[in-house]
Amino acid sequence: MSTEIRSAREVMTIFKILGIKDISTERQQKNGTQVFELPIQQMYQSLVPKPMRFATYKTGYVRNVSPYNSSAYQINQTKKRPPCKEYSFETIERILIPNWEERLIYLAKFIIKNYYQKPTYLMNDYVIKCLKEAYLEQNKTGLPFNEEPVYTDEIQVIINGHRYNLS
Repeated sequence: MSTEIRSAREVMTIFKILGIKDISTERQQKNGTQVFELPIQQMYQSLVPKPMRFATYKTGYVRNVSPYNSSAYQINQTKKRPPCKEYSFETIERILIPNWEERLIYLAKFIIKNYYQKPTYLMNDYVIKCLKEAYLEQNKTGLPFNEEPVYTDEIQVIINGHRYNLS
């Protein structure tokens, strides 16, 4: 039986299993902000790996605050607002999440869906090719990359006998 993530406790257990750490400073904690760092690093033009970080704010925002971003990137869901007398065009508004526990659950689902569900995100074909070449240079055999990757639309985690559907 699959269940949804229902509590902050479950989120923290999942984060612990996945190696996601709360790196909030004392000041951030006082302000109602929590910052989490994934055990995943990204590299862009500088070729310097930088950690992936996400934050939840007491104001209701959830953001990607990774150092490679020029500014914090909002990941809250959005809704369209029709034109009004202030604006003659349709605008997009972020849907704030006022409840702390709901923000954590939303962040957990976002991280799992976007960073743990897609193995190609973490290891693309170029990286696999480089690893194969490096491995073959050492005259070893039996790379685990001979099989095609298995893709699934559903991620499940079992914690203390409870199965959680994270998709």
